[in-house]
Amino acid sequence: MSEELKKKAYLLASRLINQGYDYEVIRARMDKEGIPEDMIKQVIKNLTMQQIVEVAKENKPFFNVALIKIGIGILLAIISAILIPGQVYLPIGLIGTGIASAFLFKPK
Repeated sequence: MSEELKKKAYLLASRLINQGYDYEVIRARMDKEGIPEDMIKQVIKNLTMQQIVEVAKENKPFFNVALIKIGIGILLAIISAILIPGQVYLPIGLIGTGIASAFLFKPK
């Protein structure tokens, strides 16, 4: 019965989260269904942690691409500083362009 109740609690909570309800409403609905309070806390905690991990996984490729773009800007700035030693604004502009391109053109 415990495993069946736990499965029911997770299904109910995940369905309500996908529908956009907040945790207080989910807690009330689960309590109305007769799920024990300690199991409700555990289910909500686990689903919250799962959402945090999913958001971190979604943001990870953006940060990798951003670091590559900034690195390319810094590399071009170093090369231009070596090839044209009198220019100060060109390397600064290249670094700024790398940073700007990383954050302005982020994938959706």
